[in-house]
Amino acid sequence: MKRIRVVVPVYNDWTSFRMLLDGLDKEAATLPFRLFVSAVNDGSTESADAALGDLTNLQCLQGAEIIHLLTNLGHQRAIAIGLCVVVEDDNFDAVLIMDADGEDSPETIQHLTRGIGDQKDFCVVARRRRREETLTFKLGYQLYKLTFKAVTGKAINYGNFSILSKCYAQRLVMISDLWNNLPAAILRSRLPTTSVSIDRCSRYAGTSKMNFTSLIVHGLSSLSVYADTIFVRLLVLSVGIFLFSLLAVPVLLIMRLIFPAHATPGWATTITFCLAIIILQVFLTALSSILMLLHNRVQRLVVPKLDYRPYISSRQRLFSSTPTENFS
Repeated sequence: MKRIRVVVPVYNDWTSFRMLLDGLDKEAATLPFRLFVSAVNDGSTESADAALGDLTNLQCLQGAEIIHLLTNLGHQRAIAIGLCVVVEDDNFDAVLIMDADGEDSPETIQHLTRGIGDQKDFCVVARRRRREETLTFKLGYQLYKLTFKAVTGKAINYGNFSILSKCYAQRLVMISDLWNNLPAAILRSRLPTTSVSIDRCSRYAGTSKMNFTSLIVHGLSSLSVYADTIFVRLLVLSVGIFLFSLLAVPVLLIMRLIFPAHATPGWATTITFCLAIIILQVFLTALSSILMLLHNRVQRLVVPKLDYRPYISSRQRLFSSTPTENFS
């Protein structure tokens, strides 16, 4: 592995991105491969020029560019577009995805790459040991992981910080799930994955844009990747409740006939009526789940590699140590 393309989504956080470039440049001097940074400008309303300033002091990075998007698509779709651009360029051996705010520290890249070992094709993800967030956010994140496990049957304990070989990156951009959520798409893709325990560091500057509401949206986007699995589980649960309710009605009637003297007046009628309502609701829920599942299967899905180009406004070269580097 000689060349690594670094994909970094950025939304107005150009001060942190400038500090990230310094950190990557410092780290590149000690790494056995070359780093080229592709920042994805996710429809920022603030200009990057003032924050980036003079970049002539960056001597060890192979180069850097900004991929400008026409509008704000969100963190996950910005990553998806960045991966598609890298794959189209084809001038890399592996791609590293990380955040621009410093929470994914350049100093931990060496720990992440140790998980590669002697594998030709690889997908190494960072499993967080320690997080620098509020107690509310930590509790919300734990609830998200428990919910994901409960409704999908899969455990997810990693985020965006990851490194993939060229072959695996080319496969991933053809998966429609990538458009919604990178970690869930990696999990759904069934790529052989190695996890490495890495602490999440403090931000370089400013405050995190991932608040409690953003966490809920992020959680829902990851759950959407497993929509068909959730629908099937909901259907099985609905059938179970439906059968239980159907069996409960004759049992109540039998009990009403056998123990008439020990019953509260009207109890059998009331419970039977409630069970009838449950049966109707469960039937409608199961029916709607089946129809939604069938509807989704006939719709054309967004395939990132085929559909990303209309969202790109331009590509801006910041600097390059290779004059012949191809930028489109």
